[in-house]
Amino acid sequence: MSVETYRTDEEQIEVLKNWWQENGKSIALGIVVAIGLVFGWQGWQKQQDTRSAEAAATYQSLLEADAAVENDSTKLSSAKHFADTLKAEFDGSTYAVFGAMYKAKYAALESDWQTAEQELTWVVEQKPEAPLLLQAKVRLAHVLLAQKRYEDAQQALAGTALGSYAALIGETRGDIYLAQGDKAAALAAYKEAKAELGKLENASPNPLLDMKIRDLESSSEDGADTE
Repeated sequence: MSVETYRTDEEQIEVLKNWWQENGKSIALGIVVAIGLVFGWQGWQKQQDTRSAEAAATYQSLLEADAAVENDSTKLSSAKHFADTLKAEFDGSTYAVFGAMYKAKYAALESDWQTAEQELTWVVEQKPEAPLLLQAKVRLAHVLLAQKRYEDAQQALAGTALGSYAALIGETRGDIYLAQGDKAAALAAYKEAKAELGKLENASPNPLLDMKIRDLESSSEDGADTE
């Protein structure tokens, strides 16, 4: 029976009093829980904002230290520290991926190919956004190439959604073929890379790629002349 069925205001008030005595505690508890959830969410959001700001500040410090390394090698230890911090303290974020990419860079500078490979493999496993993923794969291929692991280097580039990275990936494939001594395959890969580069709007010239093509074409012509 609803409250509206009672004939007098006094009866309605009495019913409301009884209802509150029976249900008031649970309602009050629900209100407290709801308020707690709101403040809990706000606290979590504030914590995330603080964490993001800290990550951004650390990344900026990394960029500054990395830029200084070119003129002052003593800055390398600072750059390494910031890269380590990004990966260790901001796991699950894009900043951690950036940290790993720079850790790989510094390892490669010291010819520590194993560490560079581990860091780049970790990045690939995180499946970041396409640009970062493709950068990591290309760098991983170069690290494997430095170790003369040619098949692994080619495999690192397999299954990629090429997009704007098609030219870079094609050139990298050419480098691998050339290191293996397969000049014909290298020349074909370089020419494919140049064709992909030509498809891009406002693409910057790649004089090194042009030089590679000229050298292989010249080598091919010289070989034909001696036959």
